Amino acid sequence: MEDIIEIIALSRARGLNNIQKRGIIEGSLDIGLFKDVISGSKDFKAIELELKALKKKGIHVITIRDDEYPFLLKNIPDPPVCLYKKGRVPSGTHYISIVGSRKATFEGINISEKMASTLSSLGVTVVSGLARGIDSAAHRGALNGAGKTVAVLGSGIDVCYPPENHWLYEKIGEEGAVISEYGMGVKPLAFHFPERNRIIAGMSKGIIVIEASARSGSLITARLGLEYNRDVMAIPGSIFNEEHKGANRLIKEGARLVEGIEDIVSTCLPDLELKDKNTIDMDEDESYIYSFIGYEKVHIDDIIERSKRQAKDVLAIITRLEMKEAVRQFPGGFYLRG
Repeated sequence: MEDIIEIIALSRARGLNNIQKRGIIEGSLDIGLFKDVISGSKDFKAIELELKALKKKGIHVITIRDDEYPFLLKNIPDPPVCLYKKGRVPSGTHYISIVGSRKATFEGINISEKMASTLSSLGVTVVSGLARGIDSAAHRGALNGAGKTVAVLGSGIDVCYPPENHWLYEKIGEEGAVISEYGMGVKPLAFHFPERNRIIAGMSKGIIVIEASARSGSLITARLGLEYNRDVMAIPGSIFNEEHKGANRLIKEGARLVEGIEDIVSTCLPDLELKDKNTIDMDEDESYIYSFIGYEKVHIDDIIERSKRQAKDVLAIITRLEMKEAVRQFPGGFYLRG
């Protein structure tokens, strides 16, 4: 079974699971035993026309036999036998997934963006699911670094979900890769997302969970990561916040608690050399005001009150810190470390 059209037909065959489909391609299962199942899916002409339509959109298909197919994904028990992709899948195995809440807080979004940007600057490929909240922040952060990002869809490769992320979908397709195991026009049905999560977990060395609730789909990704012998890590959060219960539970059950980028690198990528992060040059006044701003949002009024400085002086210093990208402003007069 060499022809890409035959492999696509096989991928869509009902009555076979992904393990059996892989076995047929690799020759460990006799294709003759499944002739009836596969022949029912072989509308070769329709697939050929679909491939031509995909090509016009800049979308191509890679199979499990291709070099561009994610190396680590090949090692899980049930990888998709083919993937639709927009862009180019980065080579190598330095892949880290960042997943979490769709209802992310300012703090969670900031942490996700910052971690993804730093990992990307180290040449790491950041993987996520293009969902609202933590996923979108991870993709945005990764695009700011030197590395790449991969978005794994739970819909057809030409269906951007959620639709408001279309600009991000296009940007990732230009600078990284958007991938899916589903062809044109497939809707984002509920059961697709657990299937998508196995790809996110399977193609990564480690999974970082940020602000996951007790019922978050991110916990499915983490569980699959454990099954695939991947490193599972989580950012701790408030015990009073429902959106942190899932991540906190993961830590309680043995996931690595992450306090900084060093924890991620030492756990998953020990061959990477961390550069000195203390590159922000601050004078004494800037360092003083910076000390009142952490990774949880703080209001400008609280900074002024705690610093015992004049409001105009504090605002001037914070403006300098923003220009140095040491802090970031959020709506309502809140600040976080950059």
